[in-house]
Amino acid sequence: MEQRKSSDCTIIGKVAAHVPDLIVYGDFSQEVPFIESFDGVLLFADISGFTALTEKFSMDTSLDRGADQLTQTLNHYVGDIVEEVLVYGGDILNFAGDALLALWKVQRSQLSDIITLALKCSLRIQEEYGVRETEVGLELRVKIGLSAGHISKVVVGDNKHQYFLVIGRAVDEVRLAQNLAKASEVILSPNCWELCNRNMIEIERIKDQRAVKARYIKNISEIEFDEFFWKCTEYLQHYPTGESNTSLRATSTLSPNDELEKCLRKYVMRNILKKIDDNQPLEYLSELRPVTIVFVNLQFDESANTLHLCKAIHDANVKISDIIHVFSGKINKVFMFDKGCTFLCVFGLPGDKQADESTHALDSAFKIFNFCSETLMKIKLVSIGVTSGPVFCGVVGHRVRHEYTVIGQKVNLAARMMMYYPGLVSCDAVTYANSRLPHYFFEELPQAEMKGVVNPGVVYHYLGISEKTMIGKAYLTKKRSEYYPLLGREKELEIYGNLLKGFVGSTEGRVIIYEGLMGYGKSQLLAEIAYLGQEAGHRVVAMELTKVNVQQNFFAIRTLMAMFLGIDACKSYDARQHILQGKLGGVVEETYYCLLNNIFLVKAVEKDILIFVIDEAHFIDLASWKFLDNLLSRIPVFMVMSLSPPSRQARLPCVSAANIINSAKTTYVQLRELKPSVILQKACQDLGVVSIPRELETFLIQRSHGIPFYCEELLRNLHLNNMLIFHLWEEEEEVDDEWEGLFTHAIKATPSKTESLSSSDNDLYICTIRQNVKLQNIMLPPTLKGTALAELDNMSPSEQMVVKCAAVIGLTFTTELLLHILPEWTKRKMNQTLATLVDSHIFKCFNKRKNSQNAQSQDMPSTELLVCPGTVRSIGQESDIRSSVCNRIKQEQLVMQCGVMAFCMPLLQEAAYEVWLKSQKKALHLKCVSYLEGQAHKCRRCGEGDFISFHRHTVEMMLGSIESQENCSEQHKEYPFSEAASLIIYTTLKRLQAPSFEAMERKAVTAEASLTSTCSLESVQRTSEDITTSTFSKKLELLLPQDFEKETVKAPKKHKMLPEENLKAEEIEKEFLERLDEIIQQSDKGWEKIRRLGSCECEEIVESVFVPLSRHCMAMGEYARALYYLLECAAAYLHLSNNYMAFSNLNTAENLIKSVDLRATVINQFEEATFYSLKGEVCYNMGQMNLAKKFIRKALILLNRRFPFTLIGVFFKTLLEVSKHASHQKKQQFLYSRSKGEKKLAFLYQQGHCLSLLWQLFSLDTATNSKKFCRLAALMKVNSAEESDDESQIISSYTEFSLCCQMMGYQDEWMKYELMAIQRSSHLQVIGGGLLTTVKLAQSLAYMKLCLGNLPLSIQLGYRAHEMCVRLKKPKLDYLVLCMLFKALFLSIRYQDCVQVLSWLEELAVEEERIIGMACFFSYCLELLLYAGFSFKSFKECLEFIQRNETNCILMSQNSIMLGLYSSVAIWFARLQQWGNFKEPFEKAKRLLRRTNASFFATSGFCRFLECEVLVLRKHIEEKPDLVRETRTKTLKDLDQVLSRCSTSPIYYPRVYHLKAYIFLVLGNEEQSQIYLSQAFQLCDIYGNLLEKSWLEISNEWWFTAKGPMEDLWLKAAPDFPKWKIGMTEKDFPEIHKTKYLLQVPALDINNPFPEPEIPNV
Repeated sequence: MEQRKSSDCTIIGKVAAHVPDLIVYGDFSQEVPFIESFDGVLLFADISGFTALTEKFSMDTSLDRGADQLTQTLNHYVGDIVEEVLVYGGDILNFAGDALLALWKVQRSQLSDIITLALKCSLRIQEEYGVRETEVGLELRVKIGLSAGHISKVVVGDNKHQYFLVIGRAVDEVRLAQNLAKASEVILSPNCWELCNRNMIEIERIKDQRAVKARYIKNISEIEFDEFFWKCTEYLQHYPTGESNTSLRATSTLSPNDELEKCLRKYVMRNILKKIDDNQPLEYLSELRPVTIVFVNLQFDESANTLHLCKAIHDANVKISDIIHVFSGKINKVFMFDKGCTFLCVFGLPGDKQADESTHALDSAFKIFNFCSETLMKIKLVSIGVTSGPVFCGVVGHRVRHEYTVIGQKVNLAARMMMYYPGLVSCDAVTYANSRLPHYFFEELPQAEMKGVVNPGVVYHYLGISEKTMIGKAYLTKKRSEYYPLLGREKELEIYGNLLKGFVGSTEGRVIIYEGLMGYGKSQLLAEIAYLGQEAGHRVVAMELTKVNVQQNFFAIRTLMAMFLGIDACKSYDARQHILQGKLGGVVEETYYCLLNNIFLVKAVEKDILIFVIDEAHFIDLASWKFLDNLLSRIPVFMVMSLSPPSRQARLPCVSAANIINSAKTTYVQLRELKPSVILQKACQDLGVVSIPRELETFLIQRSHGIPFYCEELLRNLHLNNMLIFHLWEEEEEVDDEWEGLFTHAIKATPSKTESLSSSDNDLYICTIRQNVKLQNIMLPPTLKGTALAELDNMSPSEQMVVKCAAVIGLTFTTELLLHILPEWTKRKMNQTLATLVDSHIFKCFNKRKNSQNAQSQDMPSTELLVCPGTVRSIGQESDIRSSVCNRIKQEQLVMQCGVMAFCMPLLQEAAYEVWLKSQKKALHLKCVSYLEGQAHKCRRCGEGDFISFHRHTVEMMLGSIESQENCSEQHKEYPFSEAASLIIYTTLKRLQAPSFEAMERKAVTAEASLTSTCSLESVQRTSEDITTSTFSKKLELLLPQDFEKETVKAPKKHKMLPEENLKAEEIEKEFLERLDEIIQQSDKGWEKIRRLGSCECEEIVESVFVPLSRHCMAMGEYARALYYLLECAAAYLHLSNNYMAFSNLNTAENLIKSVDLRATVINQFEEATFYSLKGEVCYNMGQMNLAKKFIRKALILLNRRFPFTLIGVFFKTLLEVSKHASHQKKQQFLYSRSKGEKKLAFLYQQGHCLSLLWQLFSLDTATNSKKFCRLAALMKVNSAEESDDESQIISSYTEFSLCCQMMGYQDEWMKYELMAIQRSSHLQVIGGGLLTTVKLAQSLAYMKLCLGNLPLSIQLGYRAHEMCVRLKKPKLDYLVLCMLFKALFLSIRYQDCVQVLSWLEELAVEEERIIGMACFFSYCLELLLYAGFSFKSFKECLEFIQRNETNCILMSQNSIMLGLYSSVAIWFARLQQWGNFKEPFEKAKRLLRRTNASFFATSGFCRFLECEVLVLRKHIEEKPDLVRETRTKTLKDLDQVLSRCSTSPIYYPRVYHLKAYIFLVLGNEEQSQIYLSQAFQLCDIYGNLLEKSWLEISNEWWFTAKGPMEDLWLKAAPDFPKWKIGMTEKDFPEIHKTKYLLQVPALDINNPFPEPEIPNV
């Protein structure tokens, strides 16, 4: 037994498992070929359902299955059958796809008993395994045939590879018997029935057949059969006995034998032997893989005897092996089939994949066909079937006996084509398309009904490559279509146009070369160029080459000439000769016709521009390159070529090719990936729709990587698998808010791009995704997977292992994690392999993790083309060895310094990942999780906590990992920067004497609710007009570097509290400003230590840790843990202002919750509440207020903080919360003490977050009683914060409550809580989150003061907050600060400071590469153009940014920003009377209106949209009076809406009243207009909006007081406004304050100013 166990692990035991006993115990002394004859019984079992099962796994992409599940299903079933055969003494000869052939080799006299034994085995198989239900709902059934008699074994091959097959009457009969069987039946062949013991077998006759159906064995008991069984085993020479009687197979106990092993290895494929030698599980070879199948069937003459067959099969085998070996093809099986010998050849097995697999297979098939037809003796007919597509490739069978085989529909189809299309080489449509060979190499065959094949598609006869058929036949296969316009290649076409213009009049040739990988759209680009050349009246000769043309001398130039001369359509030599003689007669002497090419070209090109277009120019033959090189130097020909970039070791074919490419007359253009917006347009174009869902758009952008062909294949795959639904598109209507539709309607193609796609009756269609389809589970289409696998299979085993392990991590990966999951690798070995892969352009390095994330982001895609006048390339010289070694050392050094790497070809990552089996993936994912979980927290700068506060303390399965993480972060919890910086700030703040808290506490206890206060413009007064504006120079003076020791001696200014009755808001605000100044001043030197920590890295951590963790956990089946990280991801993305990614992660989480049966084990109460809270926040950000309220209320119920629905409930709840608040005020202690427990704090923090969102939601509601709901939510937020005893939370809640009261007009409470927040902040120990809370408070105050019009104070707070953000390195917070600071300065007409702040914002956005920061920057640049009369960036630059990024996922979720951008662009076009350009941005802005909230930035954008409507109204008054009434109604409605929004941002009241005055003026109501204009002036004085006041003064003069016509300085300067640069002052722009757009008044018909529209007569 011990010996048997050890032998299972030996090499010989593993090899023998692939070979039958007939070979293992056979004679190896004979020379091949040889024949060995014997008697025996054959069992042939055919398993139906395998093919359907394979297709289910390969085509149903909604299933989260893989090759490993298919392998397990097949092998569990086949393994059971094999085990039964082995138990009964059978020898498995081979596995032919979904069938197996078994042999009982005995003496002829023993056949009768062995037939009974084989029949008992067959009946046992049918009884136990006749029908088996699989987990995917398909049935597996088995049919069995038995035969007996004389059998011959034929061994063929050479010294390296040998094959065996059995032939004879018994072999033919067993297949016929199996064909007669139905599912669960056993059929005995006629000879078997003759030789068996008929007394023991009950049969049933088959009509018109000599074969019989066996029913059961009779007249024998179990005991008697046992005796019979052991008697039969004595006949079987190699049945396990003695020490091996516990083994199923005697070969399992083989002792090591080098000679035997060497002989057996000849019968096993080299791919298998590599895995065995590497001691790798054979399951690693099992996968669903795109391959090309070649079935070769040889039918022999009836006169052929066994010797003839042996010799012919051997000759065929040797020749076939030689032919396909060149292209890495393999013979998988050789067997007798339907009275003929069949070879199953496969191209593209693991390790053998090549790019031109289908072409190689067809070429090989044609050579095999010719050889066998012409050379083999006694050959009657040769038939070959070739198919391509995904099949199951893997090891099938039992542990002790198995084989590598291929199973699938394409295998069956090739076998059927071989038989139903005899005497030729046939191929399917996929092979035809993949070969990319010219169509004239094929001939379409008539359809034939083939057994077991449904819808085989078009079948072609491959004619082979013949030069006679190729003269002139190389037209462009890609045709230009007006219904399918070229997208995204405008710059490439512009380069062509400019070069062509410069070519006119030239005496030499000019070349433009477009280089790009397969799928980049080179062919369509050249088709467009050929069309443009013809449209311009030029002579265009366009052709496309294929790989076969490389070996054909003069093919390229001969074809060009044939097409140029018009002889390409001639079918005979005489016709071609006649045309040539007619064209050259009188030009060239007849004796020189042989030189007609050169002479003709010299004479031909005289006047017209001649354009040669050559697609796939890398297939130009050597002779043609030489000819073209000579031609271009003498003749003015404009040549356009497309090239694929050379592979790793490839060189240019010759010197002539290098001369052309490197010539100064050649322009070389490298094609780039398409922008995401173009991918969207292409998807709509390919599908023939005007809209696709956001989910599909994201899927295409992420999976296509900007490559057009990838996009097409992904869409084709979705369409073929019936995953897309098409239905008529109706105009967008107001619909109920739905979570699923948050991002759906935002994705629409522009009408100009899709009008041609609609049907003749102008029906437009949209596309949606079928329900229950999970795009994230969809595997790569076979065409794309094949391309990537070809790259993977050409690597060394070490390179493959690194690539496959890296693929598990993701598109980007850290070298540390890669080393962690590589099996027993050293760092040196990994670095060397990585250096090779970087050199081969498989991987690329990043110096910082952040760069890797930016490289994938869609924020700012590179659109620059690499254009150069010539490209220097190697033409074949060997590179210097020393230089090569130096380059390799440098590459290794670069890899060692590089912490993060990424795949150059994302497609390779996906394909390499799919190669792993699920069990292997799970193990590797587990390694990744164990490594990454320690990094799953915020960055050190942000405190290293959860994105959802105390989240991990609410989830039991995360508690085990808390201690280790807390140990490493405990020292940073209080202050995340550094101990030195903490000490500096703590020492500084000890010297800052803070005012007494008791007075504030006493004042807070007396708070009374004021539910009846109303908001009026007069009641909101400025409270800080006496505050002196802190100039920028004073701020700089405070920040001048000084000696730190002197600063510590100098006593800081003390903050004294005035008595309560004399406390004024102005004093407290002044003290807060001074405290900020002193914090900055005292700790100026200490910031240097903090700077070393760098900026916030939360975004990088989310992308490189949290997102992979959720994916890894999902792959492992750890759904509860996956949900934890998905929620963290969603919260993090909201923290990073990426609403779409938050939406996407929440959808994934929701699908996960729904898909798991045991819901309680996946999500607990806190996480369910958090889930709804996050959904509510996304809805709020997207402007879906009703839906947001619904989700937030659900969350609060789960958090045990129910919010009332009725007004009565609000009344009583308010009383309760006021009492609770007063109680908290009495009991509060100043020092913060965490005594609640982390789980309790998690609930309190989440309650506060939900209530914060809820009061903001109610503040946007126009209902009468919404204020009461709003105030209650804000008050509940205060109570939750106070209950947590967290100072930061309390200050934040006070600030929010103050803002809430400010928005509702409750001035007393607003001022009181604002001051409470300021006073309380002075007691913060700024050694943790306290400093950040102070900065956030400053930012919040600056925002409130901006909204309210206290611009001087807002500016002072903004500058100080900016300085602290810079020091704390908080770019995300700094964006908000700079945006508010710019607006405050802009409204104050401080243009010089505006430009300075704008430059800071641009620098920050570019440095951090944040799309939102850039969007804000360009929005403000547009505002300068529209309202200030100068430029910081030109309008063209702004428009290009919008067009380039408008489909960006992050930016599309920022509705307020996009509303402002689109509205600004629309205003620009409207002012310049460019109404054609106006419509698109105006409509886009209009769609965003109902998706925005009432924030300051949304109100600003709404005001600009209102100006658009006003300009449209004026246009209709002037040109379309019949539309005025409708436009006026809509404009006034929107005006009322924006007025209600201004209650939260009263600084914009002047703008609204200004526009309202203009509306009434253009409508002819001058008196009302003057009233509103006067109110606008008063509001400007109240709120300090000096920008609007300067415009109002010009409008007032223009409308009412001007003595003569005024000059519109804005229109005069447009569009080329003067640029304000850093350092310039207003003195450089003397008329800057007068450069305003004049709102002109149209003339009206006094009698009928706005006529009713005419109703046509019916």
